[in-house]
Amino acid sequence: REREREREREKQRETEMRRKRFHDDDFASKKRDVLRRGRRLNSRFCRLLLCLLFLLLGFVSVEQSGLEGGRCAWWLCGAFAEDDHFGGRHEQKTNNHAILVDASRFWFNYRHAANTLAIYKTIKRLGIPDENIILMVADDYACNSRNVRAGEVFTDDSGYENNVYTEDIEVDYRGDEVTPANVLRVLLDAHYYNSEEDESDDDDGSVLLNLPNSKRLRTDENSNILFYLTGHGGDEFLKFQDQKEITAMDLQNAFTKMREMKRYNELLFVVDTCQAGTMFKRFNGLRNIIAVASSMKGENSYAHGTRNDIGLAVSDRFTRFLYEYLKRDNAEEITLREVFQRAQSPQIRSYLMSTVQVDWSNYVDGRQLGDVKVGDFFANAHSRRKKSRTFNAQKSNEKDEEAYATILPGFATASAFTSA
Repeated sequence: REREREREREKQRETEMRRKRFHDDDFASKKRDVLRRGRRLNSRFCRLLLCLLFLLLGFVSVEQSGLEGGRCAWWLCGAFAEDDHFGGRHEQKTNNHAILVDASRFWFNYRHAANTLAIYKTIKRLGIPDENIILMVADDYACNSRNVRAGEVFTDDSGYENNVYTEDIEVDYRGDEVTPANVLRVLLDAHYYNSEEDESDDDDGSVLLNLPNSKRLRTDENSNILFYLTGHGGDEFLKFQDQKEITAMDLQNAFTKMREMKRYNELLFVVDTCQAGTMFKRFNGLRNIIAVASSMKGENSYAHGTRNDIGLAVSDRFTRFLYEYLKRDNAEEITLREVFQRAQSPQIRSYLMSTVQVDWSNYVDGRQLGDVKVGDFFANAHSRRKKSRTFNAQKSNEKDEEAYATILPGFATASAFTSA
């Protein structure tokens, strides 16, 4: 009986510690949310003041210089009322969100964190704000004692220019918080903690967590979602921290519920792991989902190479191809079909040493496939509308070759690479 009582007390202590971590350890995240709301209110207030100013200026111009002068001021008033920068029409437009997950811990999985951070930097550069990004990193490689470049994470074999762990990084889930259960909670916005079993889907007797908005995926039926996963995987599963796993059936059930809850408009699912194509093997009856995998069943997903000062591979080949491809000017205007057809070309396939698999079968209610662009998932719609340049196909091809020149030449033999 004493042992049973001791186990009960230990379980209660663990429950309290976990609640404290979720409730008290997120003060900084809550503070960021308050500051962001304040900035939005300030922008709307400034927009209102400017509209009133130009409206008054219009009436004054009518009295002094006639109707034409008033029309000019009233036009400026309307322009500020609808301007994206001041919170105008874009608030009703499709909004883009991202969930980026590094599922691996331990030092030798450095490249999986670098993959995730490289995609994070890419979508931030293309305009998606931090409040629309859920970033999950299973281990803190930047502060690992074996990292000779403390506080930095690199994606290149040499040089120190491409540090992806900069001061503007906002990691929402780190360490032990990166679990299959938390990934599913984020997808469904069902943040409950069950004291009996963390993986339980039954919310009876569970506690609703008071999480800050930065840990929640705040989407609606107009939201496009980029869902990126990287780590060690196998046939229909992806391992989390070498202890737990998320399966293809888990994702099938989650996406079905998300559609019923009107949690998304379109979803791009990208997974970089061994046998990655099996992760959407169970995707049946879903709507508006595009799935992309770095490898097919029975194939490995290979790392790019080894960095001498760190002694490890610093990126996986498929993810490296993806973020290098998106470094081009006006990358958000490229179609997804073009990107993944290029990934399946003989030149890139020989570099990847695996077959990129793309599944469009669940995109039955969406647009024509040739109309789906990179910016529909990797960029912010507001930023895209502000650009007035047209897309030049010839210039794109030139940039394309420059990008591949940084990836492809002078590679070692296949034996020099490690599998994911």
